[in-house]
Amino acid sequence: MNSTSLLTAVRRRWWLIVVFTVLGAGAAAIPEPQRVEEIERTFVATHTLLLNDTDTQSAATVVSPNQVVLFVTTGEVPLRAAETLGYEGNPATLASQVTPIYDFSSGALTITGTGTDGERVELVTDTFADGLVSYLAERQDVIYQERLSASLQRLADLEQQLDETTRALARDPEDPVLLAQQSAVARQYSVAFEQSEQLAISPPVLGFTTLQRAQAVETTDQGLGAPRSRPTRAILGGLVGAALGTGLALLLGVLDRRIRTKEQAEEALGMRAQVTIPKSKAKDRDQLLVRADRHDALSDSYRTVRTVVAFAHSARPEGAPAPVTLVVSPTAGDGKTSLAANLAAASAASGQRTVLINADFRRPRLASVFGPDAEAPLPFMFEDIQKLNGPTLLNRTGIERLRL
Repeated sequence: MNSTSLLTAVRRRWWLIVVFTVLGAGAAAIPEPQRVEEIERTFVATHTLLLNDTDTQSAATVVSPNQVVLFVTTGEVPLRAAETLGYEGNPATLASQVTPIYDFSSGALTITGTGTDGERVELVTDTFADGLVSYLAERQDVIYQERLSASLQRLADLEQQLDETTRALARDPEDPVLLAQQSAVARQYSVAFEQSEQLAISPPVLGFTTLQRAQAVETTDQGLGAPRSRPTRAILGGLVGAALGTGLALLLGVLDRRIRTKEQAEEALGMRAQVTIPKSKAKDRDQLLVRADRHDALSDSYRTVRTVVAFAHSARPEGAPAPVTLVVSPTAGDGKTSLAANLAAASAASGQRTVLINADFRRPRLASVFGPDAEAPLPFMFEDIQKLNGPTLLNRTGIERLRL
């Protein structure tokens, strides 16, 4: 289907587009618009924690920022938060309401909670943040005490080894193996002693300080939901309906196999159309248009048909019977009556004696075209037709040289 056919299909079924537009606008506008208070609101709250020491190289031996993010939503922190809040469900479900993010450039840890109750969102977010801080302090204190105990035990072991080696050297001061062992143990003891002192002076603890507690902010996002204004809904519904109507009109145009244009007729019949009769107005249908007082595109097209038909009959041999022109079409309303009446009138106007025979047994309307004289009943019965001669069957039409 080319662009012309598309436009023709839309123009022919314009009423479909209008109907769907009205239906779409009505369907969208009739329902009561949703009220603002009926729309579920969403709140977001963020608790911001700041790393106490941005230099995490030593602290990483205890716990890293990446582990801190993991602690917020898994393990002990969700359990403590659920217990504090009196939440009886799965702690993982509660943890799904918060999202932790750590910024390595600023050393800030943000814990963001979402929900439909602003106060509840603040409470859940702050509970997770406070639970994380206390858990980190306890965890790191336990780890620190374990490492400090391990360091002191290491020092005690090395000191015992050093004493044993010293006593052995007292018995044999020149033994090279004992001298080497004593030197190695002394070096290890020196390193362990420095590490233990450093650990005691500055324990590697990763701590966070609350920079701002959670404050709920409403973030209602209606997305692509239906507008609440009835006129706006009607306009959008009308546009959707118009689109659907246009699509249906185009689909019907694609499926339509009837001959509607000159080009389609030429392609279907394999012949060139000699004359095209313009589309007539309602008042001109089944009317006699070929008259001496009328000359326009529509009436002249019938005269052109008369000329084409006369040219086709001009090849008849001399002495042949009078030519017969048959006007046919497959369905009613195709214009047989208008074409036959005006073609006959044009032939009579050109000086030819013409007989117009009404052979439409379903909707015979030819007589009505020529007025009451042509519609007068004939003075005989149908059974008498075979006994009558031809001229007896003819009615006057009001046009010279034309009988019906």
